[in-house]
Amino acid sequence: MKLTVRSREKTKTIDCKRGENLLKALHENGFFITAYCGGKGTCKKCTVRFISNPPEPLKVEIEALKEKIDLGFRLACLHKIEQDTVIEIEESKPVFAEIRDRPCCDKDKPYIALDIGTTTIALAYIENKKVKNTLSMLNPQIPFGADVITRIAYSNSGGFDTLCFILQKAVMEAVEPFKQANEMVVCANPTMLSFFLKINPKNIGEYPYTPPFTGSLTTEFKNIRVYIPPVVSAFVGSDITAALTLLPENEDFLFVDIGTNCEFILKSKGEYFSSSVPAGPALEGTNIDYGTIAKEGAIYKVELDGELKVYTIGNKKPIGITGSGLISIISLLRKYEIISKDGRLIEPWETEAPLVLINRIKKDGFLVSDGVYLTQNSIRNFQLVKASLNAGVELLLKKTGAEKPRKVFVGGGFSRTLTKEEIKGSTLLSFGDEFVMLGNSAIRGGMRLFCESEREKVETISEKISYIEIAEAKEFESLYIEKMDFDE
Repeated sequence: MKLTVRSREKTKTIDCKRGENLLKALHENGFFITAYCGGKGTCKKCTVRFISNPPEPLKVEIEALKEKIDLGFRLACLHKIEQDTVIEIEESKPVFAEIRDRPCCDKDKPYIALDIGTTTIALAYIENKKVKNTLSMLNPQIPFGADVITRIAYSNSGGFDTLCFILQKAVMEAVEPFKQANEMVVCANPTMLSFFLKINPKNIGEYPYTPPFTGSLTTEFKNIRVYIPPVVSAFVGSDITAALTLLPENEDFLFVDIGTNCEFILKSKGEYFSSSVPAGPALEGTNIDYGTIAKEGAIYKVELDGELKVYTIGNKKPIGITGSGLISIISLLRKYEIISKDGRLIEPWETEAPLVLINRIKKDGFLVSDGVYLTQNSIRNFQLVKASLNAGVELLLKKTGAEKPRKVFVGGGFSRTLTKEEIKGSTLLSFGDEFVMLGNSAIRGGMRLFCESEREKVETISEKISYIEIAEAKEFESLYIEKMDFDE
């Protein structure tokens, strides 16, 4: 069978076996379209458009894709290749936020700071002690699961070599344009580090949850010297400890890195504690309806100023909602009580909100922009994130006997555009007098680790960090349920 695949950048015809799954065929031939559920048909993100010979749509597709069905759109994971056909796909390209930081380098030579995230791989190329270039791409493992647990499960079922190969290949492609650099800092969670180093991550996913190594590591990748900042536990890796270069040594704080997992570092009375809780990928723009990664056209903020103002990356036509956009929208609708305390998107006749907002409450949800809605499902998925985050913080404070810190540092690429009002208004975090948005704290911190003094600082502090298990604690589940509501 001949499958012709068209994207914005290329057209390629590949040979396939009759009856082969379309999504699998695309992945095996280097077309990594979004499939956060690993091809189980639940995330409904692996959309392709059939230009010729479209298969009969299934019920789940009709419900998910609606009018797009007539235009030839289908979900790739639900169909087999039965005849020659031509399809169009969209290969997503994430936007890398501008870095204004000055790196810390002992020597005046080229370096690479690399952040291997679960969703995005980001790179900063440093020359003459300045950031000369940046690059970002989707992690090609996404089609095999949106979170580390799903990928570990795929690895355990025979996919270990595949996940290692495609990740290492992506890293090679990322560093290829910067051949003059022969030293690199790699920041990543322990699961991504395992695949990068070709160490089986099986023990990360099973009690007692053991990381591939602890402490820092010096190794080599394709003739490039690699320094990996310390790993503390199975879920607190070098992406978290790298951020220690950005955090104060002389005051108490809570550092929260929010992604598919939420990791914490708490400093209280000279002691350091860390922990993590699962949160789901809603703030990565996934597991929500009309969600998207940070790319051109992605909604990252809304404001009410006589009318609803919608801000998108690159000022392009809105295509979907990012994690920061989700928080911003929910904060606004909570302010005007369009979302109830228990998370229900209320009916137009129930509210006294401004008419410009009431008129946007539709059958499909709250109309953010043409064709883009905040749905009830998206609100519920946000509640899961914020319930896990707040329950985790409260339990960490309880177990350590620490008081709620006045200062909160928030990491994660989505945090760059957020305000304190949006964080508290959405109850993503329900406490904190001062919030400092760090953006991509992994790569910002990693850029400072070309100075020996910064490495020594990070390694010294990391040795002091006590890891506190929270997600398995008996109290976590009851607190999690309690924190689901939008309490003030």
